[in-house]
Amino acid sequence: MTDTPNQPREYDAVLGGGQVLALPPVDGAVLGGIAGLKHRFSRCTAEQKIETLSKAITYGEAGLDLVIQALGDYSEQVRWQAYAILREQAEPRIQQVLTEYLPAISPGEIDCSRLGGLLAVGNWQEADKETAAIVLKAGGRENGTCLKLQDIERLSGKLIQKIDRLWDGCSNGKFGLQVQASIWKSVGGNGKADYSTWYRFCERVEWRVKNCWIEYDRLKFNLNAPTGHLPFLAVGGFGVVVCVESLFQKLKN
Repeated sequence: MTDTPNQPREYDAVLGGGQVLALPPVDGAVLGGIAGLKHRFSRCTAEQKIETLSKAITYGEAGLDLVIQALGDYSEQVRWQAYAILREQAEPRIQQVLTEYLPAISPGEIDCSRLGGLLAVGNWQEADKETAAIVLKAGGRENGTCLKLQDIERLSGKLIQKIDRLWDGCSNGKFGLQVQASIWKSVGGNGKADYSTWYRFCERVEWRVKNCWIEYDRLKFNLNAPTGHLPFLAVGGFGVVVCVESLFQKLKN
């Protein structure tokens, strides 16, 4: 197809009638370059903003300024995408911005910034693995594969709540520990839970389908998964029911 002089390019903003359009009206205008990106960013969805931020860094300092601005966006997913982009930049100015944006990590506190970056871009499987790595490390079982009750007791409520906020915010409420805790309660997890409760829970979040356990690599690492499907709980052993209840209790502490 032959380009017309006023044909918008990808990421250009097309102005007309107070809207951002795909093609310009007769009396409209095409706003290109960083100006077009900024205009588009101010009016589009969270998903489109994330796409726009990836393009913005090709516009030098002006593009980085837009990414910095996105650290204050209403969407946690957009904020973490902006953070993930900026952390790859070596400029002292950018590093100073990030230092001010993220409070200093106290001694002994685990850094969840990589988890936030993975969730922001929808890399659900890597985010799930990072979540497991974080809680295993915090529970003192860094070289293990699942948490036992004594490990869960070492976890701080603050860490579990932070992990939950990241999952919840970046999935628009689809995933997260609080969502899972609500499902757990709805299937009988009320202090008198047993293994049948655990089975019902796993069937609701589809870790178990038609009486068969789903292998980890066959979980659904996308937003089409059932509510509460992620993160996959790295708990196990004969006391799995007690472990689950203890973990969800951390959301209240």
